[in-house]
Amino acid sequence: MTAALVLAVVAGGTGSAYAADGAPTVTVDSPAVDSTVALGDLPVKMSVDLGGEASGRVDVSLGYDVKGSAEIASGTCGSGCQVTVPLQVGDWNHPGLGAMMLTAKLTTASGGQAFGGGNLYVTSPSSISDLRHVRDGQLFSDAVVDTTGTFRVTSQYPRDDVAELRVIDLATGTPVLAGSAPFDVPRGVDHDAVIELGFAAVPDGLYRVEAKARDASGFYGSGKYTFVRVNHQDPVLFDTGTGTQVSPAYVGGNLKITGPLLSGSKPDVVKLTVDGVDRAVSVTPAWKTVNWQDPATSWQNVQFVMGDPQLTLGTHQISLSLLDSAGRLIGAPAAKTITVTDFSAAVSAPKLVVGRASTVAFSADPPAGKQLDSCEVGLAGPSSISVAVGSWCSVPNPLPSLRKSATVTPRLAGANKFTFFLHTTDGYARNVAVPATVYAARRATVSAPAVPYGGTGTAKVVVQDMRSLNVWSAAPSGVTVYLQRQAVGTTRWVTLGSAKTVAGGVASIPFVSAINGAFRAVLASSVPGETLITRAIGAVSSSVVSWRIAPRTAVHGRAVAYEALANPYDAGAYAILQVRKVGATKWTSAKTVAVPTTRIARFGYAFPSAGTWYVRVYRPATKQHAAGLSMIVTVKVS
Repeated sequence: MTAALVLAVVAGGTGSAYAADGAPTVTVDSPAVDSTVALGDLPVKMSVDLGGEASGRVDVSLGYDVKGSAEIASGTCGSGCQVTVPLQVGDWNHPGLGAMMLTAKLTTASGGQAFGGGNLYVTSPSSISDLRHVRDGQLFSDAVVDTTGTFRVTSQYPRDDVAELRVIDLATGTPVLAGSAPFDVPRGVDHDAVIELGFAAVPDGLYRVEAKARDASGFYGSGKYTFVRVNHQDPVLFDTGTGTQVSPAYVGGNLKITGPLLSGSKPDVVKLTVDGVDRAVSVTPAWKTVNWQDPATSWQNVQFVMGDPQLTLGTHQISLSLLDSAGRLIGAPAAKTITVTDFSAAVSAPKLVVGRASTVAFSADPPAGKQLDSCEVGLAGPSSISVAVGSWCSVPNPLPSLRKSATVTPRLAGANKFTFFLHTTDGYARNVAVPATVYAARRATVSAPAVPYGGTGTAKVVVQDMRSLNVWSAAPSGVTVYLQRQAVGTTRWVTLGSAKTVAGGVASIPFVSAINGAFRAVLASSVPGETLITRAIGAVSSSVVSWRIAPRTAVHGRAVAYEALANPYDAGAYAILQVRKVGATKWTSAKTVAVPTTRIARFGYAFPSAGTWYVRVYRPATKQHAAGLSMIVTVKVS
C-alpha cells in the first residue's frame, strides 16, 4: 500500500553524490544506512544527479509496504539536487518490521536508472507469531462464526504492547469490527491475547481478519491475517422429540447440517453422552461426498439413534454434538433432559456408619397415572444380604407415591444399596437399587506413662475400626494421630506431636514431660469430614530433685550444709531433708524449706549420733507437678 506523500525538491550544489561521467546517480544522505530509526514520520533525503538529463523520478521503498515517490520537474536539477521523500512507518497499513531494506530508485526521462540505499533498523513493536480462531476450546486456522468470534493472538516477547484485531470487508478494504486486548496469558516463551468480537450485526460473507501488536505510542508491528466466514445460521440442528419417554427408551431423532464448514472439515461422527457416559450412535443415510465448504452443496438431513443398552428409568442429561473427520466440533452441541417414566426411587441420607442409627428418607414414584400397592425397602451390604428397612403401601390403601422416613442402622461397611420392590395396582412391578456408601465406625484409646519433668515418654494410641456390626479390628496402617496436652489450670489443648499407625492400629508418639494435666489423641474418623477425639487421660509430670552439695562425712552434733536442685520451680513448693540411720525402717523429716525461684534448696543439719546415716531430699507434689525424690546419699558420722 502507498501512503500519502509530500515532495520536497531542493536545488543543491555539487558533491560526491554527483557523477562526473554523465551517468545518473542517487545517494541516500539521511537516514544513514545501517542506522536505527524511530516509528512515525521518516523523511528520506537523497542527493540526485540526472546525468545531464532534464527531468526524472525518484521511487523510495522501505520494506514491502512503505513506499513513496517524487517527480523531478524539468530544469530543477540541472547540476544536481537534493530530493526529500516523506515516508510514514508504524501505522496499521505500514507496520514496522525491525530490519528493513531502504531502496531509492532514480529513473530519468530517457529511461536511465540508478539505485541507492541500504538496511535500516526500525524500533518496532513486537511481531505477531500466530493468529488462531478459538471455538469450543479448539484452535482453527480460519473461522466460521455466528454472533461471536474468539481469536487468540500470539507474540513471543510483547513487552507492554497490546494486541489489536480488525475485521476487513474484502470489497471495500475498510474495517467492520475491531478489538484489542493485552498479551496477558503466558504460554512458555509465547504470550497470548484473547479477543472476542461480536458479529451479530455483520452481514453473512467472507472477511479478512488482521492482527498486529500496538505499542504505547500507537505504532504497529508486523502482523498475521486469516479469514472468517460469517454465517448466522447454526450449521447443526438436532431434533430428539419430547423430553418425556416411557421405558424402554432410546435417544434418537433427526439431524440437519447446513454449511459451509471450516476448510478441511466434513461431518463424520455424532457424539452422544448420557449422564456423562459416551454411547454408540448409528446414522442413516451415510454422509454425502460433496464440497462442504461450498454454501450451495453443504447441507444434509440424516436420522440418528442410540444403540443398546436402553435408557434406564429416571431423568437423564443428554449431550449431542457433531464432529468432523479430524475430531473437531461442528456447530453448537445440543443438551437436553429426558425423563424416562416408569418406576423411580431415591434416597436422602446422611453419612451412613456401621452401628450408627440414622434417619433416612425414601421416595418412590410409579409410572404416570398409576398407584403403588406394595412398597418394600431394604438395605443390602457388600455380601448382598438384605436387612428389611420398612414396608409401606397396601392393596386396601394404595399410594400415588412413596414419601417415608425410617431409622437405619447399617451392619457392614463398603458399597451398600437400598433395594426397593415396587408394585402397582394394575400389576406392574420393579426392583430398583439405589447405591449407598457405608463407612466403618472408628474408636481410639490413649495411654501415657508418668514421666519426670524434662524427660521423654511415649504415648500409645490404639485405633480400631468396626467394619461389621459389633466386631472391632485394628485400623489400617498410615492413619495420622496427633497427641495433645492440656496443662492443669488451663483450657487450651496444645499439640505435642504426631505419628502414623502401624500394624495393629497402634501409633506411638514421643513427648517431653512438662506439667501435669491431661492427654488426648485427635485423628481423622473413617467417615470423611469427621474428626475423632479420644477420652482424655491424666498427664503426670513429676518434679526432679538432684544434689548440688552432699557431704559424705560428718561429726555428730555439728551442722552440715546440704544443697539440692528441685526442678521445675512451682510457686509454693517446698523441699524436705529426710534422714534415716542404718537399722531404722522409717525416714525422718529433718528440715523443711521453701523452694526459691533459683530452685536451690539449702539445708543445715547436725546428725544426733555417730554411725552410718542415709540422706535424701523429698519435694512434695504441687498442682503443677507430682512429687520428686533425690538419690539417697550415705553419710559416715563420727
